[in-house]
Amino acid sequence: MSKEKICLPTIGMRKIKSVLALLFAFAIWQVVRIFLPQLNIHPLFGYIYAIIEMRDTVQKTKEFGKLRIKATFVGLFVGLSAIPLSVKFGSISVIGVQGVIADLVIIMLGALITLWLAELFKCKNFCGIAAIIFVICMVRDHSSQTNIYVYAILRVFQTLLGVFSAWVVNAFIPRREKCTDKN
Repeated sequence: MSKEKICLPTIGMRKIKSVLALLFAFAIWQVVRIFLPQLNIHPLFGYIYAIIEMRDTVQKTKEFGKLRIKATFVGLFVGLSAIPLSVKFGSISVIGVQGVIADLVIIMLGALITLWLAELFKCKNFCGIAAIIFVICMVRDHSSQTNIYVYAILRVFQTLLGVFSAWVVNAFIPRREKCTDKN
């Protein structure tokens, strides 16, 4: 029987930078919480996008970050525009199945419009992100006391925080060149 060598992945700079971007996003969020202490302690969407936007080069982080931000604003615009429809016709105001169906129709049409607009605004591979931001604006905990517009804007702010955190960490921690063994 031959013994196969098990190769474990290394903890490289991209992984380290991703973790540092989480710390950076957390630190900035805590400064925001000084002025708005009722906010959650952790910026969930900031963490998500700090990890997603960490790329192997600063240029890629900047390039993809710009597209993600553009897509985020497309999703926010459509989401904020659709919230009044959801309030009037959706499950917030109409009890039962009719309200849920109205919400679903608004979410489906809004997602379609968002995907179309994101493509129109050349968001390239980030059209899906625009639609996700739209859905985040629309789907929320109805029992929450947070104003639905504030909720949507905070989620987008956290997205921007994550993208910014990834860019800052990637820009200020240099990329380590890989060593090549030349015989």
